[in-house]
Amino acid sequence: MNKSFLSLIVIAMIATGCTTTKSIQYPAKGSNTTISVSSEQISAMTESGGGDHFIEGSQITVGDASNALSKPASNAFGLIGVGVATAIDKRNNGAAISNSNLKQAIKFDEIVNKKISSALQENQADTSLKLLTSNQASDVKIVPFARLSFKEKPDVKAVFGLKAEFKNAADNNKSAKRLYNYISQKKAPLTEWDANNNTVFFTQANKAFDALAQVLVLDIQHQLNLEAPSEANQKKCKSTSDFSGITFISAPENLCVGVLKTNKGVVLPNFVLVIEQ
Repeated sequence: MNKSFLSLIVIAMIATGCTTTKSIQYPAKGSNTTISVSSEQISAMTESGGGDHFIEGSQITVGDASNALSKPASNAFGLIGVGVATAIDKRNNGAAISNSNLKQAIKFDEIVNKKISSALQENQADTSLKLLTSNQASDVKIVPFARLSFKEKPDVKAVFGLKAEFKNAADNNKSAKRLYNYISQKKAPLTEWDANNNTVFFTQANKAFDALAQVLVLDIQHQLNLEAPSEANQKKCKSTSDFSGITFISAPENLCVGVLKTNKGVVLPNFVLVIEQ
């Protein structure tokens, strides 16, 4: 089975000890917390699909053009087999985007900085919270990203996200991270994503980072409770084919925000999903 991007990330983070069922909390209100958006890429080890192609100088990755890693043969020869399969997938994912206008150094730090600034102006419950310019040392580092998936080729889908890194106030200030993923329902051939200087892509990115910034700002200010399921939103919000077991939580009326749970019903606090409706 060709696993979805999100399921791969969950598996990778669990395997490397980067995810937990322990509580994760941002610094307390009034702590003069600083935020800065980074132009760096996400981690190839724990925050992307194993065979994903990283576009040089970009915050966009490409995956699912092939699935050598998911085939039993890739595990038959241990690490060597996995290494070969990973190389095959990376090569095929790179080839899939080789003639696209999206194969360029696209960064999201500036647009995300503006989105967070706007979200704070609309809802700043913690007046001590300060947004710095991009790429500054800060208490909360935000890394935006996008991933193009060829899983349903010839159609292509895009996932947009924010990675937040900070000291966990609920665990003796140990390093923690939370991934916010915007799951777009849009799918179209690559030619449509490319048309008119990538208008469709940037329209989707703008919409996604608007929503993600709203959720992030609420969460940093302790106004988003991942443990508060919403019966109304569970009925109203449509889930995604990749994750049918999403639990939707209380959130602003214009957003459908969900969490993932273990088989025992425990929330995985490293992941927050915003599902486009």
